[in-house]
Amino acid sequence: LKFDRMYHKYMAQIEIKIDINQDAWNWWQARNQISHGVDWKQRIEEPLRFELAGKDRTEANVILLPYLEKYYADHQAELQTKLAEAQMHFDAQSPQALELMAQVTGKPIYRDSFTCFLTTFPRCPYSLEKGQVWLCALWPAKCYLGTFLHELQHFQFLYYYARLPELSRLSSTQIDFLKEALTVILNDEFLPFMCQKDRGYEIHQELRDELKIFWEQNKDFYALILFGVRWLTKESE
Repeated sequence: LKFDRMYHKYMAQIEIKIDINQDAWNWWQARNQISHGVDWKQRIEEPLRFELAGKDRTEANVILLPYLEKYYADHQAELQTKLAEAQMHFDAQSPQALELMAQVTGKPIYRDSFTCFLTTFPRCPYSLEKGQVWLCALWPAKCYLGTFLHELQHFQFLYYYARLPELSRLSSTQIDFLKEALTVILNDEFLPFMCQKDRGYEIHQELRDELKIFWEQNKDFYALILFGVRWLTKESE
């Protein structure tokens, strides 16, 4: 690996929370979101999917908050257990994982605090600006760190690399495509922190395969990005 400098152990604060309003936001946005070839509303059962159609966030909350309150009441012990397990897991393993992420991406972790919200919808969005990640509470708690690292790699790419002149040849759609495909390297470097391999989305698999080969030969994140730019611009010609 090629680094800008040597890194020391990171002690970034990562807090896991249950917040019904943040959970409801994820459900509402998913109802109106198609991304990475996935129509997320298809993962909402009927009749809720149709009840949320055309609703703004305030209107949707009238439906979603009572729905989620009942779910939380019925699964309170399970959710609290997952929250405690996740926080303990992050406290124990995230310092080493963050240090490795800094080494792999060649840049310091871009902020020193993060918030993770448990969500009951199987979609894990994020906020670069706020350092927030949504973690699916339906999955085992041991899998949350791997999800967080997937999003953290997105953060590192977007914060340090996405606006470099070399990427000006790409459209915003292509930059997003590259961002998602780059997570294939988690399967080489971060498996000790993950409960399963990072599969990515179906539409990115061809590029992921090419990036994997390049990474195994070079272990240079910046060079990997430039390789991805060349692949995408060639494909769009």
